[in-house]
Amino acid sequence: MNITRSCSIFLFGIVVAGAVSAHEISAKASAEIMHLIRSEKFDLILPGAMRDNGVDMWIHATRVGNADPMSIYFGPVDGYIIFTDRGGDRIERAVLGDRNRSQNVQEKNGEPVSRGPSRYSSGPMDLYDIFGSPDDLREFVRQRDPNRIAVNMSSWIAVADGLSATELQTLEERLGPEYSERLTSSENVVTDFSVRRVQREIVAFANAVEMHRQVLERALSNEVITPGVTTLQDVAWWVQEQLHDQGIKWFSSLELPLPRILYSVESERVAPPDTRWWIHYPEYVIQRGDFGTYDIGVLYLGAFRTDFKRNFYVMRENERTVPASIQHAYDRAIAAREIIRKNIVVGRTAGDTLDAIIEGMEDAGYISTQFINMGTEDYRMIQREITGDRSGFSIDLHPEGTKTGPAASDVAVGASIAQFRGDRAHLVIQEDHLFSLEYMVHTVMPDRPGFPMSVNIEGNHIVTRWGVEYLHPPNDRILLIR
Repeated sequence: MNITRSCSIFLFGIVVAGAVSAHEISAKASAEIMHLIRSEKFDLILPGAMRDNGVDMWIHATRVGNADPMSIYFGPVDGYIIFTDRGGDRIERAVLGDRNRSQNVQEKNGEPVSRGPSRYSSGPMDLYDIFGSPDDLREFVRQRDPNRIAVNMSSWIAVADGLSATELQTLEERLGPEYSERLTSSENVVTDFSVRRVQREIVAFANAVEMHRQVLERALSNEVITPGVTTLQDVAWWVQEQLHDQGIKWFSSLELPLPRILYSVESERVAPPDTRWWIHYPEYVIQRGDFGTYDIGVLYLGAFRTDFKRNFYVMRENERTVPASIQHAYDRAIAAREIIRKNIVVGRTAGDTLDAIIEGMEDAGYISTQFINMGTEDYRMIQREITGDRSGFSIDLHPEGTKTGPAASDVAVGASIAQFRGDRAHLVIQEDHLFSLEYMVHTVMPDRPGFPMSVNIEGNHIVTRWGVEYLHPPNDRILLIR
């Protein structure tokens, strides 16, 4: 596909994103979209992911009753999912599982082949070439004689660490010592296979973020919020119901994510002097003069997750503009985004990117206050470091796009640009990297000396050969509630 045509397909997906509602997509259509994505990933991404990492066989072992995060891409299959590079443009795909043990398998020249498992008339299983029993594993591998066999065990990434101790023992017994010695981690193969995107993935994610944005911005308006009446949990439940009505799932590690009030008369009164102050309890009634942020996430097609925020201010009676101190803190946060954005490029490691961002921000007069564990000690550090009218900043540019576990950024696959995610600092930002452009800017407000306000800016975007491109209109203004 040439560049012009590729870009046209991508832009078409963005344009239609605002017009597509999840409830308009039938269950059958959703399944067809996911089937297309899996097929394209196998055809276009899999060969490079294996060859670039020197792997000629990839065994991904799964177990009935133990949900595997890669099922998003592999479909609902159990047992040994085996990809073998036998030359040519296409990687051979096999499933050796207990469910294929009987009538679904036949032999041809001593090799197990599928004659169409009765459980599947179409769908995920037609992505695979060969079906057999786990007992066939040693002979299957012997016939292919791979030099390096990647398996799902990893010391640093959960998505590639699905093998239990007993499953690894069983795998080694089935392979025998000769082939067990050739095992290596599939962590880099899993990473490359996941973060290298086909066009339909990007379009699906763009649809998801636009649905997310429209619901979030409606939630932070007078349509939902009546000052002095509406509670934080009222807003959260309204969002929940909207997503439910549109057929979108709520995606969060929290049971009911609530808006956070960053500035209010009450926060001044109750905040202890040594912790970051915000109001975050369900029964709090939103008041005039409150400034806050709201972070939600949605799950689209059961596979594509989003995670970003908007900021809002509740106008006081007869107030025409946001108070100057709040607007200043917000403007300092927004001004940082372009500095960060221009330092994110394809081909640079996450660690080198963090260094480049810190250098660029410090050159612009910001103070680096990078989080270590995002707790009380971090806020005390921010209080010590920030002086005068200078602002501190913290970076957390984590991968987004595909649901690979229950916690959004903690287990996400790909380059993660944050000081407290150093285990992924070596990963290179690849083309079409979907990520959360998230950071915090901490600014001391004149009327609250000693208490920097942390304004968190976050959007979900893409890194292309041209740099960071926005997948949705970015957070450029404080949403006003009158």
